[in-house]
Amino acid sequence: MVLGVGAAMLSWAPAAGAREEFPGVIARELNAPQDPPCSVCHLGGKTSGATVFTPFAWSMRAHGLSGSPDSVVSAIRGVKADGVDSDGDGVPDWQEIVAGTNPNAPGSGIDGADPQLGCRVAGRGPGSGAAALLVGALVWLNRRRPSRSARRG
Repeated sequence: MVLGVGAAMLSWAPAAGAREEFPGVIARELNAPQDPPCSVCHLGGKTSGATVFTPFAWSMRAHGLSGSPDSVVSAIRGVKADGVDSDGDGVPDWQEIVAGTNPNAPGSGIDGADPQLGCRVAGRGPGSGAAALLVGALVWLNRRRPSRSARRG
């Protein structure tokens, strides 16, 4: 039952998913000539809290990135102040974003192709709350059933 309740609670928790304004916030804060693509933070061509796993995204998370534009500002300021270099190429992440290079891969440009959904997805993906509730209900129901040995004897 605890697992089911936990799954249900997680399904309603806000995720650090992509928001349309995040790339613009980063660009404005760094005075970059263009917005970085969502793929600077998101993996697999999708934007959701479940895909924020690039080295740069982890650096941003370590500096307070959450689901709000204000957290993007404070995180990018922290990354800049600390001179974070997520890919270890000797160029700080913030300078790579301004230059249009990829802070996740040494010596590479930023792939201009954004994830398939673009940066318009915020929070959790569609159906994730229903899926978590279903899993929680199944776990709870399974725990309430007597085992086969208990039913026989």
